[in-house]
Amino acid sequence: MNKLVVTLMLVGFSLTTYAQKSFDRFEDMKDVTAMVINQKMFKLLGKMDLDSKDPEMKNYIDMVNSLEDIKVFSTKSANAAKAMKGEFSAYKASEKLEQLMSVKDEGKNVNFYYKPGKSDDFVSEFLMFIDGENNDDDTVLIKITGNIDLREIGKIANSINFDGSDELKNVKVN
Repeated sequence: MNKLVVTLMLVGFSLTTYAQKSFDRFEDMKDVTAMVINQKMFKLLGKMDLDSKDPEMKNYIDMVNSLEDIKVFSTKSANAAKAMKGEFSAYKASEKLEQLMSVKDEGKNVNFYYKPGKSDDFVSEFLMFIDGENNDDDTVLIKITGNIDLREIGKIANSINFDGSDELKNVKVN
């Protein structure tokens, strides 16, 4: 019985560690451009002396405070793109992410996945992958975690201004 409990604890710990550390290897990988913004930075942005009486600014501050992290990785390298695609596929399966939408246009495949949040309009994790491996486009992986209002995802795209972030503006919510 004790062995079973220990085994279950180890499996649970390894899955949690995998979820937390996924994609981290791309931060230091040659030929990969990486941008990582963590919760500390969002808290600093939320504390800035901005005009909080302006409703649009207040919404922006609320949105920023609801984020935990944003990770963006981009590459033109075929080897790095293959590694990113493999890790993306493994991660979405292991985390049981649901497909939000996919777009195939002009040889570019863009996939959006999410982990459900507190309601239908919110997600706890948002993952976007642009497969540029078979053409001259960048392969881009964007992972956003927090309490994310899908109706505000376009504003997040405007904030990060990174290769592939313009695809986030295509996310539609009923």
